[in-house]
Amino acid sequence: MTLLAGNARAVHFNSLHVRYHDGRYQVSADVYLEAPLPQVYQVLTDFNHLNRIGGVIRQSHLLQQLDAHTYIVFVKSHGCVLFFCHSIRQTQRVVELTSQDLIAEAIPGKSDVTMGSSSWHLDTQKGGTRLHWQVTVQPDFWIPPLIGPPLVESALGEQGRKMAAGLEKLARERAHLPPLVIAAKHAATC
Repeated sequence: MTLLAGNARAVHFNSLHVRYHDGRYQVSADVYLEAPLPQVYQVLTDFNHLNRIGGVIRQSHLLQQLDAHTYIVFVKSHGCVLFFCHSIRQTQRVVELTSQDLIAEAIPGKSDVTMGSSSWHLDTQKGGTRLHWQVTVQPDFWIPPLIGPPLVESALGEQGRKMAAGLEKLARERAHLPPLVIAAKHAATC
């Protein structure tokens, strides 16, 4: 449980689900960010600087703009579960469906995943942004049985939390809003 100073709020997860099914990891989240929607969208579409969000993204580059709303983007992520660390490179086709909706699909043969897709939907809510985020990925590499889906699920959930916090922070900076002051206090149960 996180307590906040003053009236400031931080990322609030209405839901965060991670599951493994048929060789694929699926993450879905419904998140409230204390940042304006236009700036959240700007951060999500700053393809040359997605690594600034934090979490697992280490590099990102806009490779090509196909039309006004379609891009080819390279993203390199790096994550660890226990002693097993792996980098994942994806070349993605990203489409801006509206000023509130983005989708991305990994391009087969140019990515370290057999399948990868993401979607983001943003809504204005109470002066901030409600983000609905879904990711499905099927790695194209071996994961040691000792690691297993439960540990990977846990790591993906933690990375999702870190990325949401980074997204909120960067969007607030773009909106010229003060940083949120957060004092962490952990309760016995969360």
